Amino acid sequence: MPLVLPLNFDILREIARSSDRQTCATLIRSCRFFYQEAAKCVLHDPVTLRNDSDVRKLVRFLEPDHYARARYVRTLRLDVTQTLSPKDLHALEDTIAQMTQLEHLLIDEGEEFLESFPSLGNALANLTTLRQLHVWYAGSLTCNFLKATKSNLVSISLGWMGSDEDWFAEQDMDDEEWSTLHPVPLLAKWCSSLEELNCECWYTASKLPTFTDVYPSMRCLKVERDDFPLSAPYIRAYPNLARLSVSTDHVEDLKYPEDRQRLHEHRIRNIRDQEAEDGPGTWQHLEEYVGSLADLYLLGLTCHIPRVMFSAEMSDLDLELLSAVLACANPKHLNVEGDGALLAHSSHSLPVILREPDLSRLESLVLRIHIRQEHEELDVGAALDALGSALAQLPLRRLRLCIVSCLDPTPSGFCMSRRQRELIIQQAPFAHAESTLRDWDVDAFMHGLRDALPSLTDAKVDILGPRGSNRRRQIVTEHAHHFIMSGDPALYEFR
Repeated sequence: MPLVLPLNFDILREIARSSDRQTCATLIRSCRFFYQEAAKCVLHDPVTLRNDSDVRKLVRFLEPDHYARARYVRTLRLDVTQTLSPKDLHALEDTIAQMTQLEHLLIDEGEEFLESFPSLGNALANLTTLRQLHVWYAGSLTCNFLKATKSNLVSISLGWMGSDEDWFAEQDMDDEEWSTLHPVPLLAKWCSSLEELNCECWYTASKLPTFTDVYPSMRCLKVERDDFPLSAPYIRAYPNLARLSVSTDHVEDLKYPEDRQRLHEHRIRNIRDQEAEDGPGTWQHLEEYVGSLADLYLLGLTCHIPRVMFSAEMSDLDLELLSAVLACANPKHLNVEGDGALLAHSSHSLPVILREPDLSRLESLVLRIHIRQEHEELDVGAALDALGSALAQLPLRRLRLCIVSCLDPTPSGFCMSRRQRELIIQQAPFAHAESTLRDWDVDAFMHGLRDALPSLTDAKVDILGPRGSNRRRQIVTEHAHHFIMSGDPALYEFR
């Protein structure tokens, strides 16, 4: 007889883990071992409830052994806004009470859910195992829920959007009332545990008292759509912050002189508040900023920031701000994207900025430049050589450079076939920017960098265009692996 080797429990457990939900459901019915282990695998992925049918299916699956399976639920997302029958509601309450290892809770329609199902809100608030809480469309009921929550949260994400996407404006509160809803005092019960906070549409008022609550474990702060955030309250409350992301709606403001002036005035205020005699100073451990240039400018941070990634494409309107921001940040890594102004600006082009002493420690640069119609007369080759000359003065170890030719000789507003378009592209004369990019010696550029920078271990240059003539050159030395990146790897590559 052939020898039959039995599968041990570890192998069976891996089979369940690698199976999809439908397969796991079948395995559950096959033997006692899979009855529990496959159920664990089914519930390992997030559980999402959107309607009464989802609720009944979940309750039916968790009911055996007095809801014993409920303890395997780790992530629960509630998007239930329709009415539940008393039976389903009671069953879900019992089920939630048995989710004794639930760690991550997401509520899509915070106010509507808590108003429609207050008993479910109470059941969730009574849990003690939650670590991450996400609530969208938060409001006053969410505040009550936070006060009742018994878990030691480490991550909180709250989006304050009302019927017109501005919950705070709908409340018609003055600054004193608003200040009590600032994240620092509102979340003070988690001073010792909170590590990550995402504030979305969280209006924090222009007049704030000096908050005394300190969150020593806070490492990551993300601020979205807070028009003019004040830096000092965050610096004082989160002294050990390592990662900051800010994304408001100020990118468009740079087009208008009065809005630019307001950004400038808010920056001055933030700097003054930090440097005041009773001010908090600046962050001492901030390692990373991801967000728009305008937001970092108005925050007025005076600290060094090793990793800076700008999330919005820049034009000539941004470059004066860029120079001022980088003078303070003095990054080791910079990720920036923009149009030809980054190469062509008369006083604040990147080749000029990179020669400033405030960028003397730059080790890694990710740069993507789009050559558009307004810079069709630019000598791209000469500008790139100037960039290379500036880079040669730095302790650069890693480079990602991408030049994209966006010039299109076909007339706009006309319908044409693909063949007609191809003929026009083939026959139209090259603009100066196109011809100088086409003739630019990328090999000489790479050799020059390698000769001038013994520190360079990893460099990649992509030239996309003009008109389909793409080129790529790369340098990877035997010491490339010695460049150890910290933080998000996406910061070191093109978006």
